[in-house]
Amino acid sequence: MKHKQCIGLIFLLLLALFCSGVSDVAAKNNPVKATPDEIRLSGTLQQKVEQVKAREQELDRREAELAALQSEVDEKLAQLSALLDDVKQKLTELKAIKDTRFKKLVSVYNAMSASKLAPLLDKMADETVADILRAMKPDDVAKVMPKMDKDKAVRVSRIMGLMK
Repeated sequence: MKHKQCIGLIFLLLLALFCSGVSDVAAKNNPVKATPDEIRLSGTLQQKVEQVKAREQELDRREAELAALQSEVDEKLAQLSALLDDVKQKLTELKAIKDTRFKKLVSVYNAMSASKLAPLLDKMADETVADILRAMKPDDVAKVMPKMDKDKAVRVSRIMGLMK
C-alpha cells in the first residue's frame, strides 16, 4: 500500500510540475512549455516511478510466495500435531497393555510358592525384580526374599528402598 501511495505522490508531483500555470495556458490553447531542467527532472522522475513499480511487483511476488510457504508450514505443522497426538494415544494404549500384562504376571507370581519363584527372580535383572516385588503383596515378598540369592536380595532391597 505504501508503494502505491508513493507512486501516486510521484504522479501528483509530475502533474503539478507540468501543470503549473497550465490552467492559464490551457485556457488560451497554448502548448505547454518546459525548461530543459524540467524535462530532465521529468525523465528522472519517470525512471523513479518505473523503479518503484518494479520494486512493488517484486515485493508483491515475494509476499505471495511467503504466504504460500506460510500456508504450507501451517499445514505441515497441523499434520505433525495430529501425528504427535496419535503417537501419544498409541503410547498410552501400549502402556495400558503393558500394565495389564505386568499385573497378570504378578498374579501368577503371587500364586507360585516362594521356593519356585525365588530361582526365577534370581535370573532376572535387579530392576525388574524390584518392580515385581513392589507389585506383590508384602506377605508374599517376605516369603520370597529369604529364598533368593542373598547378594541379589540385598541389591534388590536397595533398589526398592531408593525407588519408593
